[in-house]
Amino acid sequence: MSGTRTWSTRTTRNVLGMMGLCSIWACANQGGPPGGPRDLTGPQVVETFPDTFAVLVGFDDEIRIDFNERISERGVQGTLDGAVTISPQSGEVRVRHANRGLRVTMEGGFQPDQVYRVTVQPVVQDLFRNVMASAFEFIFSTGAEMTPTVLAGTIVDRITEEPVEGARVTARVEGSPGVQGSDDPLVATHFAIADSRGVYAFRYVPPGRYDMTAFVDQNRDGEHNGLEAIGVGRAELNPADTILLDFMLLVPDTTPAMIQLVDVLDSLTLAVEFDDFLDTTLELGGVSAFLGPDSLGPPEVIAIIHQREYIARLEVIQDSVYVADSIRFEEEQEQIELLRSAGDSIAADELQSESRAPRRPAEATERDLRARDLPKRLLYVLLADTLATDQPYELSVAGVTNINGLPGGGGVAEVLREASQRE
Repeated sequence: MSGTRTWSTRTTRNVLGMMGLCSIWACANQGGPPGGPRDLTGPQVVETFPDTFAVLVGFDDEIRIDFNERISERGVQGTLDGAVTISPQSGEVRVRHANRGLRVTMEGGFQPDQVYRVTVQPVVQDLFRNVMASAFEFIFSTGAEMTPTVLAGTIVDRITEEPVEGARVTARVEGSPGVQGSDDPLVATHFAIADSRGVYAFRYVPPGRYDMTAFVDQNRDGEHNGLEAIGVGRAELNPADTILLDFMLLVPDTTPAMIQLVDVLDSLTLAVEFDDFLDTTLELGGVSAFLGPDSLGPPEVIAIIHQREYIARLEVIQDSVYVADSIRFEEEQEQIELLRSAGDSIAADELQSESRAPRRPAEATERDLRARDLPKRLLYVLLADTLATDQPYELSVAGVTNINGLPGGGGVAEVLREASQRE
């Protein structure tokens, strides 16, 4: 699909330490009836049918989930739709309220020789609007062996690198487990939902080769459409394996990055803004830019750089100025001492009043440093000579590749340095 990328397994985050069967959610608490004790805890699952790790050959009944107290007929988002997920899913999952429990059926029923993972999402609340503290998950089989496998990872937004809560991840097994190059049709689709930290996890998934898709299911139809952010990957899962696969989601794009505007930062520097994000880690060797028309003898373009490189150049300049100012300040202090030693206190006081200790440039925070490598819409054009004031130029840029890897970006825009702009 256009605009998607495959991201390889990473172990940079301690995903296994983050996951477990439950994700901790804050509880929305509300007091109990006047005169009675306040109920401050959300409902807890006390019994399920099938029981966890049960093997029920030929099972085609409804799933029953019972809580330790009466639950509301309304979930956190207004209904109980989506309160229970089943993986693999053969059809629509229907959830029915039953006083202290939920009754769950699945269109298409439960197929033989499958391992099912049932997750009660932390949207169920009691009559006092106390929400479940965490998700609850249990596994059962309709005849297949339950192999202890884990396929997990994190999901973040490619632009912000923030976790994507609620992202849907599907794992489609292709052919028979372990058979390379099989052309058999997809035999099962498993899925998981990312928690508030962007962590997803499949457990007890049968060994096999899986095509993985992570996406933001904005319209909640369970399928990806062309306007939803997506990431794809592939994993081969053997018995007892733990595989970590991370995703970075992007909205698909079919158009190149084009110039929106050009800002004259100073007489030697232009900031060029595009209508799409650019990968700041991508080399700009194929990008070109020049000023016209030739009749004006415009300055030559000597470099095209990302924002992070531009900021680094500014920091070097600021550090150099600080060092120079510090040296001058020390020299002034020595001169002041010499004047006082010579008895010329008037000249010393006059010089002292004019002397200013330089202020050290602010150091970039860890957050600032992380933000520099995030995708940006900007490129910076450095010129060999100064731009004339009140003289319109034309900047042409070509060879720009956007964040989705689509080449052919660039465009033409007018450049005007106004007389009021300082050097």
